[in-house]
Amino acid sequence: MVRPERAVLFLAALAAWALQHRAAAAPADALYTRPGQIVPAGDGARLNLYCTGNGSPTVVFESGWEDWAPAWATVQPRIAQWTRACSYDRAGAGFSDPGPMPRTSVRIADELHTALHNAGIAGPYILVGNAFGGDCVRTFAERYLPEVAGLVMVEADAQDLEPEQMREEDHRGEAKIIQRLRECRDAIALGKPLPPLPSRPGQPPRNCAQQFFRGLPEPAWSAELNAKLFQIAQTKVAMYDAYLSEMEQMPWDEDYLMKHRLSLGSRPVRVLTTGNHGVGHLPAVPETDPKRLDYQHQIAQAQARWLDLSSNARQIFTRHSSEYVQFDEPDTVVDAVREVHEQSRKSDRAPGAGFRDCPDCPEMVVIPAGRFTRGSPMEEKAWAVSHGALMIAVADEAPQHAVSLRPFALGKYDVTRAEYAAFVRATGRSAGDGCGHDGAKWEKRPSVSWQAPGFDQTDRDPVVCVDWQDAQAYVAWLNGQLHESAYRLPSEAEWEYAARAGTTTRFFWGDDDADTDRNAWFKGNSGGRTHPVGSKPANAFGLYDMAGNVWQWTQDCYAETYASAPSDGSAAEPGNSCMRVDRGGSWFYPPWTLRSAARERNPAAYRDIMMGFRVARTLP
Repeated sequence: MVRPERAVLFLAALAAWALQHRAAAAPADALYTRPGQIVPAGDGARLNLYCTGNGSPTVVFESGWEDWAPAWATVQPRIAQWTRACSYDRAGAGFSDPGPMPRTSVRIADELHTALHNAGIAGPYILVGNAFGGDCVRTFAERYLPEVAGLVMVEADAQDLEPEQMREEDHRGEAKIIQRLRECRDAIALGKPLPPLPSRPGQPPRNCAQQFFRGLPEPAWSAELNAKLFQIAQTKVAMYDAYLSEMEQMPWDEDYLMKHRLSLGSRPVRVLTTGNHGVGHLPAVPETDPKRLDYQHQIAQAQARWLDLSSNARQIFTRHSSEYVQFDEPDTVVDAVREVHEQSRKSDRAPGAGFRDCPDCPEMVVIPAGRFTRGSPMEEKAWAVSHGALMIAVADEAPQHAVSLRPFALGKYDVTRAEYAAFVRATGRSAGDGCGHDGAKWEKRPSVSWQAPGFDQTDRDPVVCVDWQDAQAYVAWLNGQLHESAYRLPSEAEWEYAARAGTTTRFFWGDDDADTDRNAWFKGNSGGRTHPVGSKPANAFGLYDMAGNVWQWTQDCYAETYASAPSDGSAAEPGNSCMRVDRGGSWFYPPWTLRSAARERNPAAYRDIMMGFRVARTLP
């Protein structure tokens, strides 16, 4: 129960703050006054996440000691304008449930990783850590490096890199803080009056429940948010227990980081240094105490040692900021995150790199620029005819011609049922009035659809019974998620270039159709159904099921000859009313259709249990 005298003291302070700041517009921070997404984090813990915006890599904020998600209220909305941004409350804090003890940085990192995955927030992640949060993001990076795109250290703790004597002095100071915090915790648990906190020069007196963040009320926040935070701070004993354990475990955390120092390779790292470590509010005058100046110099040197973590690292000195750079110089934090984001995306766009732009987006692979010969020679056509094809069916693979392409990205897999289902849930897209089912002629069966194709499918099977227009609607939805126009269907030339993956043979695995069973799902081994994507080996570009499983729509209008085909890899679209090209063969077709040069065409409104698609993406 809230003791009235506690609320009266805080409300008086809040009223004085509101009067002092009445001319300033309150920020849009209502998001943090209520729980966001409560997500299981393993071992019985459940974490409160606030994820906003769309894009990849996802920026994940880790708060300092005695802080939680609202610490990022000034910068998260800005970053969410151009990528996904997630803040959260560590176990026990804010709206999160208590977690197992002790509260080490390893446990914190593991819980965050589990919660992100359970929330469907896939990596890669840019980790932003303030103060104690720096220990947590470094531990996360050490344990889950393949999922980390970069780090931004915001006046982060570097005690494991300090001189030993200085570190021991820090621990003695922490012991005093622990003792004082335990007194606060016990008073709240027993319903006793809250002890006052030590006075601060130039700052009003405050009690235990006002010690969080820079002190409550915080001028950067609305009265509503300040009131909610105070209510949590004066009632949630589990939060005090969590913070007590976090500080008690700091020597253990430092020892862990000293033993597990890692290299981030070329991942971008930005280190924000203020010269005011441990200072929550800016001093009225510049610091002149020699001992204090030496302390800040040692901190800056320790933080500079993080530059050794990466070949792409830079230390940024703020102009005039406390350790809460996100409050005093939010532009500095936003600019650093944007720089890391842009550079990590460039590295993600290296040939062969994989990436995912949003949790519901398909996984993409960067296809390098190159030049190839499109189409098939006469000897290959003759081989196809000898294996069951009609000459008229392969005559359109000519004339062979050279095509030069810029880099682009292509789906690692065909679009799956789960990915298409997310689109349908969001848009209400109709399944249509039926789907072809016999492969020999287009005869719709009204009861057949992508949801019920007539055979069992898993969420990882390629979606079928989607026409060219469904595929276009899907890529439009992806672009709406990202506020871009980068996603599309591949051109026919892009598809063949990616399918060949540098080969000139009939199939991406060579010329021998005896290897078909090992490399593709086709009529001879499919059992009359699709199979989960990625079940057969990838080609040299890291793409799966470019041969077999399902036919894949491309952007192009069909032409019976390549005589007028573009040489730059773009799609041929002389008009909207045309047959559309599909590529790749399927589970229902014989091996000769699995050749990289093989083509098929169908009306844009054609749905069939053999038809699916994969998406392409234009790169910056």
